[in-house]
Amino acid sequence: MIFIVITYLINLKRANDRLVSAKDAFDKAGINFNLEVAVDGKDLSLPHKNYSEIKYNLLHGKKTNLGELGCYFSHLNVLKKFLNTTENWALVCEDDIEFHEDIVEIINNALSSGLNFDLLRLSGGSHRNKEIGLPLKLKKIHNAFFLSLNFGFKSGTGCYLINRLAAKNIVKKIHNMCLPIDHAMDRDWILNHRSLTISPAPVYLKEELHLGNSYIQAKSEFKFPFYKRYWIMAPYRLVNELLRLIYKILLYIKIKIES
Repeated sequence: MIFIVITYLINLKRANDRLVSAKDAFDKAGINFNLEVAVDGKDLSLPHKNYSEIKYNLLHGKKTNLGELGCYFSHLNVLKKFLNTTENWALVCEDDIEFHEDIVEIINNALSSGLNFDLLRLSGGSHRNKEIGLPLKLKKIHNAFFLSLNFGFKSGTGCYLINRLAAKNIVKKIHNMCLPIDHAMDRDWILNHRSLTISPAPVYLKEELHLGNSYIQAKSEFKFPFYKRYWIMAPYRLVNELLRLIYKILLYIKIKIES
């Protein structure tokens, strides 16, 4: 099956092992990609004009991780490149993923499903049988795969399909970082676009490249002590998840009316 969506692969210049692995995954899936050299956190320094360290510390409960900054700005750079094209959709991928063998058909079926979305989350965790994000199934699109609506936070930006509206909103509204990119992108009510997911995820994180071998290194040593971490972060997340639930319930009702 032909895949015509422009595709970007984000890869650190020094992570050649991941590039080799990713090329193999893309070859097997029959997907051509444009290589986007990632922003390397090692080349960044603080303070940074597009980063609020205070907000990050308070809202995320962790110390600054320059690897997270590099990841964040890498995704923004890709979206800006996409917006400089005339394409309507882009597939954005990180370099530690592998695809289900029917990924092209799954994406094409999602695009022709009749359900409207601006952002489609395709990747899950490294555990292929573990759902994240509390997905509610909306429509079957291929064998055991469904277009779904997440009612919970879905971590990770390993692979997602995005249109011009969502890309514009992200570049415009969250160009200054105060949360990791997956947290920032997962707030539809702020970004004013509609995101759905595929469940189960048809794109997986490769365990050997992800677990214990991350170039971001978002490990526990970055966390503040419990008593510092939760006095601001816990109330923020409580409000955030309440807003998410309200927004997703209203969106679910709207989707049902549309269909």
